Amino acid sequence: MEFLGQTLIVFAILLVVTIAAVSFEPGNPLEAWFKLAERYQTKRRPSAVEFSDQLLLFGARRVRRLNDFARFDVTMDDFGLWIIYRNNDQDEVPDALKIPGTHVRFRGQHGQRYVFELYAEPPIRMAARGELGEALKQRCRA
Repeated sequence: MEFLGQTLIVFAILLVVTIAAVSFEPGNPLEAWFKLAERYQTKRRPSAVEFSDQLLLFGARRVRRLNDFARFDVTMDDFGLWIIYRNNDQDEVPDALKIPGTHVRFRGQHGQRYVFELYAEPPIRMAARGELGEALKQRCRA
């Protein structure tokens, strides 16, 4: 009977470690951006920018800023969604994505943020606020 207490403690520790391992998200906030760039990177630029100087958040499960200074220009056209990383001073970090409209899905609203899922392996979440979030939500539902 006294071994039962020790066994329960071991199972509790294993449960906590398993939950932590499953919910782990890599520490590099740029990883989500690189996943999207593998599929959607482009050298082209849209002819006009609809939403400039936007704060977008990216991530697999939890969305975060790429860095403290990351700002984006975003345009929606007949093809889909253009995202331009504005103040990217790193040559190894791609700065333009062209995502087909069929690869963007509205997932919900959390407070003032509109959360979207962008098709990648695995899917990447993106959060936007204000007019951009509302316009993209309407575009996804159309």
